[in-house]
Amino acid sequence: MYQEINIHPHSLLAHLCTQDALTMAGNQELLRQIPFHCWDASSGSTIQTPATIASVDNGNDAFKGAMLHAHAPFLRTKRIVTAYAPSKDLRARDGVTTWQVNDSEPFWIGEDALLFGKPESLPIGMTEERLPDERFHCFLFACLVELLLEAGYGTSSSGSQGEYHLYLSFGLPNEEVTRNGVKDPAKRALASIFNTPQTIRRTDEHDQVTTWVIRLVELHPYPQSFGSFVTWYYTPDGMPIETDIIKHVTLDIGGGQFHSCEVSIQHQPDGRPKLRMAASLLDEGTIAIARAVRESIRAQYPGVRLSDAEAQQVLVKRCVTIGGHNTRVDTLTSDVIATRSHRLLTHIRHLLQEEQSFLLFTGGGSILLAEHLQQLVRAKRSPHSFLFLPKELASVLNAVGGYVLAQTSAQRVKERLQAATAQQRGRDA
Repeated sequence: MYQEINIHPHSLLAHLCTQDALTMAGNQELLRQIPFHCWDASSGSTIQTPATIASVDNGNDAFKGAMLHAHAPFLRTKRIVTAYAPSKDLRARDGVTTWQVNDSEPFWIGEDALLFGKPESLPIGMTEERLPDERFHCFLFACLVELLLEAGYGTSSSGSQGEYHLYLSFGLPNEEVTRNGVKDPAKRALASIFNTPQTIRRTDEHDQVTTWVIRLVELHPYPQSFGSFVTWYYTPDGMPIETDIIKHVTLDIGGGQFHSCEVSIQHQPDGRPKLRMAASLLDEGTIAIARAVRESIRAQYPGVRLSDAEAQQVLVKRCVTIGGHNTRVDTLTSDVIATRSHRLLTHIRHLLQEEQSFLLFTGGGSILLAEHLQQLVRAKRSPHSFLFLPKELASVLNAVGGYVLAQTSAQRVKERLQAATAQQRGRDA
């Protein structure tokens, strides 16, 4: 049960909680695609192509994606654990979905990589550290195919699936996005994936092979933590809700980073609010707790050596493979969480005491630390001054907010194209 008193019934967040269809004013469906002009290197000219709208929250612990279903007015999300492992021949059994991107090595991702392979730790941190890593590059485009499948795209169970041009919102760490745009290191990293066709070969567990070509024809970077605010503040078609809240703070507890995103809402005489955002990195997120769990396990079982991705999953699932057995480690993980969570929660104590802001808690860490976090907040704050997101939404909501931002931008592009077409018809007449 979510806190209805703090969620406006017309907001996108309310629609997600009640699983209502997403429509714009006049009961029109949201945009799925827009006509878009992009540069085509093979022809040396600008071409017009249908661009499919999607959003990605490039999280350290997991890929989170969102897009409208291909045939229904409902949003689809996909969360895939950030785990990568070179594939191996399992023989004499149903296979595991295996990937290749361009001429890369065959690999597994997500839960498959954790269960069947030896997952490698992918970079954690800033975009400039992550995107240039070839393994992460491959992981990202494999995840985009999984998002397309989740949203009902794909023409057949085997063979070529065609080329998908994506109009993509791309979540970045808050500090990489300023009022003047994306910082140069992140911008250079994004250039490595922009408008370059990527060929992805997917071999499913039944050896059915599909080939996808994905080109990111437009990238709209956004501050990750701002995405959750967007779902709370805007309707599905991008209109702001009516609220008397003027200071909103999102506390986004992620796997690799713990961010604060403060938004001041200034109501204007013309009815259009002005937003001012300030974001900061508070700590390194739940990865510190996961690594502490890893060390505690190794102290008891010296032969168990976990990667960051494996340690994160032990933290979430409270079990680890020991001697081939799935072994519960509830007491160990609970003790580490109880000890280490105090450091993370220290960062919010001043916000609980000053009582001037509305607090929204999001990110996978808000689920992991729910018991300690909610006990602390409920003891200090009135029910009207905070919101804990439902656990089924907390880890993907930043990506959903990115989708709203992409919708708003795409709508403006569509209107400009329609205006240009009307002007050309007027001149021709």
